Amino acid sequence: MKVIEQDLTKFSTIRTKSYAKYFCIINNLSDLKAAFKFQLDNNLHYVVLGNGSNLLFSKERYDNILFIKLSGDFEYLTIKDCIANIGAAYSLKLAGKELIKNGYQDYIFFNLIPACVGGAVAQNAGTGLNEEIKNVCISVKLYDIKNNDILECENKSFKFDYRNSIIKKIPGRYVVLSAKFDLKNRTSNVQVLLNNMKDRISEKINREPSGYSFGSTFVNNQLPAWKCVKYVKNNLKYSGGAFFSEKHQNWIINNNSKGKEIVDLIKETQKNVKSKLNIDLKTEVRII
Repeated sequence: MKVIEQDLTKFSTIRTKSYAKYFCIINNLSDLKAAFKFQLDNNLHYVVLGNGSNLLFSKERYDNILFIKLSGDFEYLTIKDCIANIGAAYSLKLAGKELIKNGYQDYIFFNLIPACVGGAVAQNAGTGLNEEIKNVCISVKLYDIKNNDILECENKSFKFDYRNSIIKKIPGRYVVLSAKFDLKNRTSNVQVLLNNMKDRISEKINREPSGYSFGSTFVNNQLPAWKCVKYVKNNLKYSGGAFFSEKHQNWIINNNSKGKEIVDLIKETQKNVKSKLNIDLKTEVRII
C-alpha cells in the first residue's frame, strides 16, 4: 500500500478540479488494513472512492483526508448456485451486462447506473419501484474499521432505505468489500432480455442532459425533487458555470465551475425550497 498525492478531478463525474495530499489504491485486505492504520496514525479523515457518479469535491485541495480507491482483489464477479458474488470495485454496469447475458432479468437496472458495486450498495442505488439494490441483494461483506474485522451482513440487517443503508446511517464504521445477489428469476429468452436492456439504455440516454454532472442532486420528498427545483429556479443566483439543466431540473451541469460554487448553488436552492414550499430538500449527492 503506497500513499501518494493525486489529482482527484477524474474521480467525480461532475469534474470539479480538486487535489489530494493523501491517496492510495487498495488491492487487497492487507492494503486496506494498512490504509486505515496510516489514517489513524496521521489523524486523518477518510473517503472511499467509487465511480464518482454521486460525489462532489467542494474544495480545491484536501490535506486532512485519506482517499481510498479499491481495486485488484475487490474487482470480480462469480456466479454459483443461483448467487452472484460481486466485489465492491466491480462496475455495476458491467455486472448488469454479464447477468443479462446469463438470462437474469432482474438486473436490467444495473445497466442504467454508472456506479461501482460498493457505492451502489452503500447508496441503495435504484431506478424506480422494485429496481433498487435492496430488492436483489442477499448480503453484504463488510470491513468493520472499529473492530478490524470482516463480517457478513444480511439484507435486513443492512438497514436498506431510500438511497440509504447502514453505511450512511453509521458513518465511519464500515467499508463494503463485496455483495451477494439473488439470481432466482432466470429466463431462457436471452435475446428478448438483451433487446429490453438496449431499449432501457437508449431511453435513459435520450432523457438525460449532456455535460459533466453527478446525476440527481436531491432526493425526492413530499414532491419530486425536480418539481421543487423548477419552482424556485428563476429565483436562483447562478455563479460560475454551474446550472440546473432544462432537460432534467434535478441535474446540475458543470461548465468549468469550482466545487464551492456548486455547493453554494445547492444551498441556495435548499434555502429557497424551504422558504417557498416548506420542504427540507436533502442532497442525494455526497459532498466532500
